[in-house]
This record gives sequence, C-alpha cells and structure tokens, in this order.
Amino acid sequence: MRVFLIQAATYFPETEKCFAVGLLQLAAYLRDRAGHEVGFFDMQPDVASPEPVLRALSAFRPDVVGIGAMTTDARVMHEVAAAIKQAQPDLPIMAGGPHPTTYPDDTLSRGHIDYAITGEGEIGAAALLRHLVGEIKREEVPNLAVRDNGKLLCNAAAPWIENLDQLPFAAYDLIDLEPFYRIPRTGVIWARRRYAAVATSRGCPYRCAYCHRIQGKKYRPRSPEHVVAELRQLVERHQIGEIVFVDDMFNLQLERVRKLCRLIREAGLDLKLAFPIGLRGDIMDEETVRALVGAGMFRCMYAVETALPRLQALIGKNLAIDKVMDIIDVTNRYGVLTHGTFMLGFPTESEQEARATVDLACRSKLATAAFFRVIPFGNTPLVDLARQHGATLPTDFDCFEFHKSKINVSPMPDAMLDRIKKSAYVRFYLNPRRLWRVITRLPQPHRNLPRLFAIWVRKSFFW
Repeated sequence: MRVFLIQAATYFPETEKCFAVGLLQLAAYLRDRAGHEVGFFDMQPDVASPEPVLRALSAFRPDVVGIGAMTTDARVMHEVAAAIKQAQPDLPIMAGGPHPTTYPDDTLSRGHIDYAITGEGEIGAAALLRHLVGEIKREEVPNLAVRDNGKLLCNAAAPWIENLDQLPFAAYDLIDLEPFYRIPRTGVIWARRRYAAVATSRGCPYRCAYCHRIQGKKYRPRSPEHVVAELRQLVERHQIGEIVFVDDMFNLQLERVRKLCRLIREAGLDLKLAFPIGLRGDIMDEETVRALVGAGMFRCMYAVETALPRLQALIGKNLAIDKVMDIIDVTNRYGVLTHGTFMLGFPTESEQEARATVDLACRSKLATAAFFRVIPFGNTPLVDLARQHGATLPTDFDCFEFHKSKINVSPMPDAMLDRIKKSAYVRFYLNPRRLWRVITRLPQPHRNLPRLFAIWVRKSFFW
C-alpha cells in the first residue's frame, strides 16, 4: 500500500519545533519492515494551512493517510483530516500520537478520522493496513480505536516492543531537512546548524502526576552500539553536526550512558550534543557529566518543577532537591549551558510556595531557565488531582500551548500567577553573573543572542 504520513502542527512561528521522531520511526517501520511505500509531510516548518498538505498528498496518491498530532495540534489535525475527506471522501484516515492516544473520543468525534492508533504505533498501524486489504479482521488490530454506531470501541493493546534494536532507524531520508534549520528548534540554543533529533529509549518508570503514559512505564533502552550506528548514518548521509536527544528518560542507566559516550568518541564522531529533556537530576553523577561533555554535550536541561518537598510528593516526582542543586553546580563547572524547567500553579500551591520555586531557580547556577504554568493533560493523575481540589479544567485544546497557556488549576488568582511567572523571567535573567555565564559560553552568539533576547521579552512582558 501507499501510505502518506502527516505531522500536524499548529502555526506558531515563534515557538520551538523538533523533528517528528516518533512518526519518522513509524515511517521507517512501515516501509522497511512491512513493505509499504511511504510518503511524509511535516507541517512544522511554518505551514499555516492544509493547502500544501493537500498538494503533496495529491502528488503522492496514497491508499491511506496517517496523521500524527500532539494535543497542542488537535485543531490542525481535525482541519487537515476534514480537508482531505472533502477532497477524497473514500480515502481512509488514521491518526496516532499523543493526542489520539490520550483523547481517542475527540479524535474520532467529527467523522473525518476513521481510525485512531493509540500508544506505540508500529504494530497497530501495520496491523490496520493488513485489515484494510482484508488480511485480518478489525477486532484483530491491536491499539485500535474506532467509532461504531456512535460508540467508541477500543481493541486490546499490543505488547510493548521490548528489543528496540530490531527497529529501523528513523526515516530522515523522507524529508527535506533544510527547512528545519530555519525555524526555532527545541532547546532554542544551538551550536551547529545541521542537526537531527534521536530517541535512544522508550518508557519511563517514574510516575510524575503531570506526565503521559504513551510509551509505558517500563524503561526500554536501545543498545549503545545501535544508537552509535544511527549517529554514524546521520553524519555520513546527512552531514549532521549536532544531535538533540529526545528521550523521556535518557539517564536512567548511567553505565549505559557512559558506554554510549565512549563509543561516540571511539567512532570519531565530531558531534555537539544537546539534552532539552530526559535528564533526571537527582540520579546524575559527576562521572557521567564528564563523559557526556567528553562526547560533545554543550547544553542540557534538568526538570526541577518545584522547590517544595510537599509539592514534589503531591505530584509523585519526589525529586531530591539538594541532589539536583548539587548536580547543577557540577554541570556548570564543566562549562555546560545548564537549563532548568519549573512549573508554577499546581493544585493547592500557594503564592509563597510558587515564589519559593522562583527563589530556588534564582539562587541556582543555572545558565537559563523556563517557567511554565501547570497544564493538566488528559489521562494523567494531575487531572484527577485538579478535580479533587475544585479546579476548572480547560475544554479548548488550543489552551494547551506550553508558552502562552492561561490555564490555572491552583488556588491563586489568575492575575497573581501571571505576575509570578513573568517576574520570574525578569528576576532570573537580570543577574550580571548569569548574563556573563550565558554570553561567554553561548555558541553562535550572533545568531542565538537575538533570539534569546526576543524570547525573554515575550515571556517577561507578554506571554
């Protein structure tokens, strides 16, 4: 079959984007393992309407369409699917990714999306294609959600793929990489223009109340050898100079991380490494930081979220704050541009507690930081926690945009939460030592500094 995959994306030209690694992995699986012809269209590089998608789809002439979407992109997912159905009513459309997994009912509610593949996509999507050609019954397709006579039906889930080394590398050959180098990338700061995103594992055993369960709670890492083979291919075929790692949990097994670093060096791969997510601070150690720096790490992020042990326990993260602050100091000493993320406005959080989190960030040796309002995504314990404490939950998925969100599930007045968030950026960055640290370590300063300043202005005064 001819399968056309689309990454839906809301048009926010000022916010960061990243290669759709999950959908590129699915594309490789359907092509290299299941034998289908696959086309690919990513809306992230500033595609503002469905028209370019329809033109690419018409040129490819698929037998089936697949749309990947996060919840922030739900509106666009529906718009694109509706446009495709209007143009080709008989063309089957399946959707997958975070939003269809979390909200299958919404995904299928408007009639233009025929099938939702929930959770891990490879096995379910391949089985659905077999169903569409009559090889198996619909009931035999794992991870499938459909509407039948107005009722949502969900098939049983397939077992998680245990050996990720058996999967092909993400199909970067299906897309033009150049447009991605002209838009803001995840992590904002970059060292080399040509980059790719890589996931070295799936799943996370921690149970943070705000986090998804899309890839399960069992940690499934790829072998360091398999990861290095992909990195080598990216360098040789696409002249990649920087890797952005996008694991939910990269450093659960520190010995594996150190081995990966050693193999990168032994392979002679001249790469810059960035970690905008995936590093848990209170399990990191200096030996691993040193190994990562030796392999090319120039920037990393530690997700602190809140300074309060009470709130750490409430949200199930249970981060050891003292250990995180220590590893921030260590990482800073190795010259890494160390980033921290903080969440403001948890259920039951007071003004004093929110300000204590900002105080912690300002005392730290972090080079950069981001402060976000708490967002209760569906099917997370945070939703139940917010309801339990009387919060009003959003019904408009456009509200879930990370930077501009006005969601408030805390007891603080909305105006107060907004003031705390904006003033956090002013306090954090108007520190002469921190500014000097950023300026002296920043790669490509003539390109990165103007963008960082623009982001700071938006977040301090407008967002």
